[in-house]
Amino acid sequence: MKEILNIMRFDYLTAKPLAEKGSLLAILIIAALCLFLTPIAGAYAMFIPMMFVIPLQNTAEKSGFHKLYGILPVQRKNITRARFLYMFLIHFIGEILGMLMVVLAIVLKLYRFLPNQSSELMQIAQEEFTFEHFMPFGACVGMFAVACTGFSYMELMGQIFGRENEMKIMMLTIGAFLLLAFGFVILNDHDLLPMINLDREISLSGKILISVLIHFAVLGLCILFGEITVKKLSQREL
Repeated sequence: MKEILNIMRFDYLTAKPLAEKGSLLAILIIAALCLFLTPIAGAYAMFIPMMFVIPLQNTAEKSGFHKLYGILPVQRKNITRARFLYMFLIHFIGEILGMLMVVLAIVLKLYRFLPNQSSELMQIAQEEFTFEHFMPFGACVGMFAVACTGFSYMELMGQIFGRENEMKIMMLTIGAFLLLAFGFVILNDHDLLPMINLDREISLSGKILISVLIHFAVLGLCILFGEITVKKLSQREL
């Protein structure tokens, strides 16, 4: 485990010089949106972890950083496992950052200092800046699940089929999701799917439980993707 943690740290140090300035700017912009306009903007904090992942999938390899892994005294399979656990951890940190922005926005209520307090937009804002609404936190969880799963999936496909085929893989994946979405719309139009109002029919404790289960599910997917990649790459080495 210590070896995996060291490799995760190496991944972070590799991406940090390329992501640091952009991530700081993103934090300032997202924090301003969240604190003054709507707490839901805290979910956009998930764009920050992407800046610490994309260099590892693209720029790092083009710049030759990946060659460093080959000379480190570590097992190849642990390098792969560390990459997927790193993705989970960096996205989880981004989610926590987004939730902290939401909490600060609700506590500080800085929208009070904006002009036109009597406008309809400000009236809507007042309703959002309260802990009674789980939506901003749910949005952070949802963005975390989508972003972490998506990048882990692309890492799986990129390592197995090659980075040069990532665009083709992405287009095929998007096509498959569009087909599923089309099927969902057809079933929904024919009233073949049950309608559930999550905001009303699930209690706060239930929403928190679902959020926790989502995190375990995403972690399980990251571990599964890592093990699949390890198996495929080990077969290739043989």
